[in-house]
Amino acid sequence: MDIVLNPQASEPIYTQIYYQISRQIINGSLETGTKLPGIRQVANDLRISVIPVKMAWEELDKNGFIKTVSGSGTFVNNLPANELKSRLNEKVETLVLKTCKEAKESGISAETLIQLIKKLY
Repeated sequence: MDIVLNPQASEPIYTQIYYQISRQIINGSLETGTKLPGIRQVANDLRISVIPVKMAWEELDKNGFIKTVSGSGTFVNNLPANELKSRLNEKVETLVLKTCKEAKESGISAETLIQLIKKLY
């Protein structure tokens, strides 16, 4: 499990943690059944308060990415492949929508944006 925080990012710390872990679950680098470290351990490793880690864990649990088994720990939940793909598509669509909105507000044409995407892809 890799988490890299950017204190200058516009998103809150718990959101950064949530997206990074959910992405690792979606792309398979965190496999079903993998035991996650405890909230306190993650907070200690990242040198942050327990609160944002707890908030991220709650969101991951609420969205079905992880499950906590009382007395055993927190594990990556078993999500069907089609559901993982659907969640990945939703995430990408959200990012593309945000990018399109920012490009439009900045006066960048759709054609220029498409060329930039092709170049970066």
